Amino acid sequence: MKVRNLVIVFAIAALLAGLAACASTGGAVTPIGNATGTASATAPGFGGDVSVTVTLAAGIITDVVVVGAAETPTVGGIAVTRAPGIIKKYNSAAIDTISGATVTTSAISAAAQSAIDKVVAGN
Repeated sequence: MKVRNLVIVFAIAALLAGLAACASTGGAVTPIGNATGTASATAPGFGGDVSVTVTLAAGIITDVVVVGAAETPTVGGIAVTRAPGIIKKYNSAAIDTISGATVTTSAISAAAQSAIDKVVAGN
C-alpha cells in the first residue's frame, strides 16, 4: 500500500510540475531590442499581395495594420483581421497558421517580420 501511495504522490508531483512549466508568464513579452519606428512590407498572399505596417516603440509592437484586399473574405480575410492582434500580443511576427488561411497567414508573418527588420535596421 505504501508503494502505491508513493507512486500516486510522485505522479501528482510530476503533473503539477508540468502544469507549472506551462504556466503563463503573465503577459510579459520580450522587447525587440530598443527599436522605435514604423515600416511596411509586402508579401504574396493567396489572392494577391498582403501589406503589413508595423509600429514599434522601445522594442514593443504597438500597432499592426494588415491590408489584403484581394484575399477571400471568409478565409484569408479572417487572417487579415486576426493576425494584427496576435502579432501585438506576442510581440512577434512568428505566429501560428490561422486555420484555413495558411498562405495568407504565412504572407502576413513574412511581411510583418520584414517590416520589423526594417525598423530594427533604422528603416
